[in-house]
Amino acid sequence: MFYLHGYDSLKQENYETAIIVGDNTTWVYQNKRWMQGNSTNMYDKLNWQNYNIYENNKRIGTYNLWHSDKWYLFDNNKNAVNIEGELLAYNSNHDVNVEGFSKEDIEVDNYIEKVLEDNDLDLNSKFTKIYKSSIDYDHDGSIEDFYVISNVFPLDFEPSTLFSFVFMVKDNQIYYLYEDVRDYKAYSGCSPDIMSFINTDDDETDEIILSCFQYSNLGRIDMLYSFTGESFKILISNQ
Repeated sequence: MFYLHGYDSLKQENYETAIIVGDNTTWVYQNKRWMQGNSTNMYDKLNWQNYNIYENNKRIGTYNLWHSDKWYLFDNNKNAVNIEGELLAYNSNHDVNVEGFSKEDIEVDNYIEKVLEDNDLDLNSKFTKIYKSSIDYDHDGSIEDFYVISNVFPLDFEPSTLFSFVFMVKDNQIYYLYEDVRDYKAYSGCSPDIMSFINTDDDETDEIILSCFQYSNLGRIDMLYSFTGESFKILISNQ
């Protein structure tokens, strides 16, 4: 066991990965640590490299990327390639897997009621977003459910409190990724979305890319999460 762990650690010392989420988030993994890739020097290194490209978490092929005001896609003949959906791209010297998943609109269940109760929120709260994604996140043969619930940016109701939660249910236990509760103020809050389940370090457990969308020109927050076995932690964000 010690030998295997030591071997895996040595392998990961040589891992290098660049992950691009949308136009404003670039993360680079080198020397066993994550760092921001949003700098002129880093763009110079990343431009015109081959990337595995995903649109709305579905692979569309391998293309070159070049950054100016945003990321642009080109084929090997430098012809521009257009995508309409959400961009996810990676370039790596080791295996990286992007998992397919779906989003299922749901009704309030016992787990959602538990989260609302634990945060002193009305069980009859209205939602602007309520769904779950089911996936064998840690590849142990059992399915985990990931819930996303929020009442941020209400159009036809005015809550006294704004909230957003993202949590996993595993073995009937609730594990929070993201939680935000604040007094209601128009055009405030952050609406979360699961963007991808991605295995960045060739281990048994996927990481999660979670984006939180703010109002208007405030932009969005992108976060890369890992699970320690007891809780989730943010490896890196664009904030």
